[in-house]
Amino acid sequence: MRERPMLASVTAVVGTAFLALAAVPESAEAKIKCQGIFQVTKNGLISTPYCQELEIARVARSYGWKVTDAQVRNDPLKKVYICQALGGDTRLKGACGAYSRDLYR
Repeated sequence: MRERPMLASVTAVVGTAFLALAAVPESAEAKIKCQGIFQVTKNGLISTPYCQELEIARVARSYGWKVTDAQVRNDPLKKVYICQALGGDTRLKGACGAYSRDLYR
């Protein structure tokens, strides 16, 4: 008799977990729109670290660097290295901030 309530509760938990996962969008990042270092929102443009990192990767690729958005986003040292090497580029002024080589001359 105890097996039925246990089986029912396990089935309910598994079913709830499945429904919760099915309701989550595939990628929250897919909804984020960037314009340079700014995230486009319904209230206007907002400077966000996510968009800054995308801009850093984009500028690095324009110089021929083989770097992905994910590498810059997930590896803080990659971001620092790119900013120190390319920080003189005016496109990186807002994105690199304190890492720019102009601050250390």
